[in-house]
Amino acid sequence: MIDKIEKWYLSQDRVSLWLSVLVFFVSFVVYMRTMAPTVSFWDCGEFIACSYILGVPHPPGTPLFVLIGRIFTLIPLFGEIAARINFISVLTSSLTVWLSYLVIVKLVGRWGGDSSSFWPRVSRYVGGVVGSLFLGFGKTFWGNAVEAEVYGLGLMLMMLILYLGLLWMEKKGTGKGDRILVLIAYLGLLSIGIHMTVFLIMPVIFLLVIWEDRSKLKDFRFWIAGLILSLVMVTLEPFLILLLGWLLVGFVVLWVRLEPRWVLSFSLILVALVGYSVQGYIPVRSSLDPAIDENNPDNWERFKYFLERKQYGQQSMVERMFTRRGSWESQFGAHPRMGFWGFFREQYMDKSFWLVPILLGGYGLYSQLRYRRREGGILLFLVLLSTVGLVLYMNFADGTRYDSFNRELIRLEVRDRDYFFTPGFVFFAVLMGLGVSGVIRLMSKFHKWLGYGAAAVFLISPILPVSEHFNSANNRSNKYIPQDYAYNLLNSCDKDGIMFTNGDNDTFPLWFAQEVEGIRKDVRIVNLSLLNTDWYILQLKHQMNVPISFSDDEIRRLRPYRTADGKVTRVQDLMIDNILEANKWKYPIYFAATVAQENKIYKGQPIDDHLRMEGMAYKVVPEEGVFMVDIEKMTDRLFNVFRFRGLNDPKVFKSENDIRLIANYGTAFLTLADTLRRAGRHDEAIQIAEKNLELIPNDWKPLAFLTQLYAERGETDKAEELLKQAQSVDDERYYQIYMGIAAIYNRDGQTEKAVSLIERLLSQNPYYQPAFRFLLTHYYQAKDKENLIQLLKMWISQNPGDNYAIQALNQISSPDFNFAEPSSTQKR
Repeated sequence: MIDKIEKWYLSQDRVSLWLSVLVFFVSFVVYMRTMAPTVSFWDCGEFIACSYILGVPHPPGTPLFVLIGRIFTLIPLFGEIAARINFISVLTSSLTVWLSYLVIVKLVGRWGGDSSSFWPRVSRYVGGVVGSLFLGFGKTFWGNAVEAEVYGLGLMLMMLILYLGLLWMEKKGTGKGDRILVLIAYLGLLSIGIHMTVFLIMPVIFLLVIWEDRSKLKDFRFWIAGLILSLVMVTLEPFLILLLGWLLVGFVVLWVRLEPRWVLSFSLILVALVGYSVQGYIPVRSSLDPAIDENNPDNWERFKYFLERKQYGQQSMVERMFTRRGSWESQFGAHPRMGFWGFFREQYMDKSFWLVPILLGGYGLYSQLRYRRREGGILLFLVLLSTVGLVLYMNFADGTRYDSFNRELIRLEVRDRDYFFTPGFVFFAVLMGLGVSGVIRLMSKFHKWLGYGAAAVFLISPILPVSEHFNSANNRSNKYIPQDYAYNLLNSCDKDGIMFTNGDNDTFPLWFAQEVEGIRKDVRIVNLSLLNTDWYILQLKHQMNVPISFSDDEIRRLRPYRTADGKVTRVQDLMIDNILEANKWKYPIYFAATVAQENKIYKGQPIDDHLRMEGMAYKVVPEEGVFMVDIEKMTDRLFNVFRFRGLNDPKVFKSENDIRLIANYGTAFLTLADTLRRAGRHDEAIQIAEKNLELIPNDWKPLAFLTQLYAERGETDKAEELLKQAQSVDDERYYQIYMGIAAIYNRDGQTEKAVSLIERLLSQNPYYQPAFRFLLTHYYQAKDKENLIQLLKMWISQNPGDNYAIQALNQISSPDFNFAEPSSTQKR
């Protein structure tokens, strides 16, 4: 093995080899610098926890990632288990960048001419470096490279398979070439244990082989093997039956006579079966009832549904793609949740310069088709399959379509789905690298200094994606928000509590905290989305000791139904009722702060009057009340128990999802503060609100609360001082704070202060109607004609289209005007 490595090393262009090491090293260092130190939101918590305990994550299971993850948990590279799993993405993403360099260099090296002469070599090197670094620092790829996700490992396998396909072209018709095909078949089926999208490369390689090698094109055995392997993308049972059947046929034929073409077909099927066997982890491990066992795929039927991703009794992904779940404009355009174009234009640099990558990639494709039509055609097909093909296959929902299969409106995607298009972004970056090579070759033909200039400009161009994406999204090195969020949610519950959670981000990090870090394992998490499935309810009942009075058969028969008034009662609604009744107040039951209002119900009715806030969760209590808060528990947890690392650090990037979840902290602080205010404990209320403002300095709500509280107490200087601080928040919120203080002044008889405040506000924004109306009403009631006319003139000068103001000015300016008479100002 070592001899082969040394032989390969000696056969390489030394300069190219060291450049490939350089791009690996650069990307590795950057990824290490920006790697998340612990768990991140979304699927990361589940992947880390499942790797640590050898669990079964959500369909289709990623068994190979879980097994590799388990190995990495045993290697003491970092103190945190989560960091060890995150490092898998760092390492494999860096290897993907390295392989992409090799792919670009190999493609450009086949463009013809004297490849050893100066400019072909320079164009090859620079194209490889630039293309691979644009790939490595693309927004989505980089984001996946620094946390526990499957895409780094999956894309490494995709790029490796593509490289092996190009290598096969040099060895076709030989025993070594056939062995490369066997290796590709093994890696392709093995890769499904990472993510199904990796298998997109396999039809592309198949087309390359039959296009390049006419003997394979005419070989029915090779075609049958290829078609059988392709069935893995569609359906499980026919794939396995035909796989085993053709394996048996090949064995019998080879038993009679050893024939090379049958050997290849048999070998392809055999190694494919070996690679696919990693899926056996799923039912085997599920049968042992691990703490995380999504879908409980321990028998054939559930295992089949699991691999076909029928998680909630849905159609398979293949069936689903033929019923449009969103408009073409949403799916292909710039929709913030799913639009491919919106994601693509910001991948490689500022979205204002979207034309640059398109021109580079387009010229790269043109150059490849011009010099090597087959590789160019294959690359074009691969990019289309990874972009347009994935848009059609994933068929993301924009919240406007009705699902006739489930008889309900299909919900809008809960998060940005750019990560599904990562293969497309990766392979387009390869085209960009080819474009760089093509441009340098073209420029050098005009004049050598044009070639040098182009090479120099391109070599510094990867600074663009680095500077654009380093702090905007992908620097996770100082981010502990998800870990703290899980810790705080769990510690909002009393001992042996049961907590209903809403979705991925208030469930997966909690699983991680419990299973990996051992935090509050006494708390039982009940995810409301999963609570619609029988397998999960049975696990809650038998493995987690959640009080459930339904028998197992009754649980399996549970179905949603429509009431007489047309309202749908979901299985989760039935289960909330049953758990509350079966518990009989034995264990404390909570709803996480993230649970939507419509899900906090009992017998179809809201239970707000029986919820008491005790941290980041609401406890179900027998007593009845309005806005109930346990002041002592809330105060202790917020000040002595909870963690809030990085919330007030501007260097910690906070995504839209982070901000939405952080807002729950503000709700907790202000709910407690307002409870204290209503109890007359103003000093404590101020302390709580100030702590809120300290932790979340850009939140307008504690500013509004404090300014109004100071105004109510007559501390006008403090109130107006806070107004200056409020200028940093959103304009509309700032104006609302102003108006709120003025209303308090006016209510308490401090009319002059109220008017002065609103006059100041209107001078800052002469278009703000609430301020104008406040002053209009005040001057009219005070019968202050002079100020009323002056106000109307000022307003009309800034808002000349306001006919009501013009009519009022004409009426008030009339010598016959009498304040006692009705006027248009009163109507307004």
